[in-house]
Amino acid sequence: MKYRTIKGDVLDAICTKHYGLGAFDLAKVYEANMGLAAYGPVLSSGLVIELPEDALVTPEPDMVRLVD
Repeated sequence: MKYRTIKGDVLDAICTKHYGLGAFDLAKVYEANMGLAAYGPVLSSGLVIELPEDALVTPEPDMVRLVD
């Protein structure tokens, strides 16, 4: 999916909205968007960012132990 930034966008917030809280690998997003890190933490408007499907991570549920 492609996303066009608006002024003040932050990559973590974009990814959280697209993939879900803690359900993405930010390194894979940067790999798909060479040079994106050079823009800094707050992105300017009009950048087109590729949000690759392989950056989606299914977090493993916390283990619940019934007996120690």
